[in-house]
Amino acid sequence: MTRFIPGALAACALLAAAPNAHAAQVCAWMTETVGKEDLREVTLWLQSDSEVELYYMIKGEGFKDEGSRMHSPGKGTYVLHPGKAEKPWGFGATLSPPGEIDIVAELHAYPKDVFAEEEPPLIASFTFHRAIPEGEAKPPTDFAKHQCVTADFPPSRR
Repeated sequence: MTRFIPGALAACALLAAAPNAHAAQVCAWMTETVGKEDLREVTLWLQSDSEVELYYMIKGEGFKDEGSRMHSPGKGTYVLHPGKAEKPWGFGATLSPPGEIDIVAELHAYPKDVFAEEEPPLIASFTFHRAIPEGEAKPPTDFAKHQCVTADFPPSRR
């Protein structure tokens, strides 16, 4: 019995010292611009109220018009710093209205191995979708509205 107590106390001490997931509010939004010759560009912005390590994945259909589909799905690791807006991803292509924008930004747990085939656990997802009407010269501010979620993020690896 005396051997069990020190082992149990050591296990409790390790559990108490191990960092737990922490709740953080993360907001996402996009900026959208239209330049010369219908060059349309979007930029994903993320901001958190605390330091968060994450793995982002960009999905969706991208830009679509009558005859084509353009997209640059991406993924990568990123660290958000409290209160600082960061832009981890952007994309631009020529799109002549009418058309659509369909981009999904997923936030996942920081992976143990960035080369692993399976996706890390999903924490939050933000959808940016809108129709682009014929003759639109200036994009509306739809995407600029912050979408915010409070979610549990794994502890920092640092």
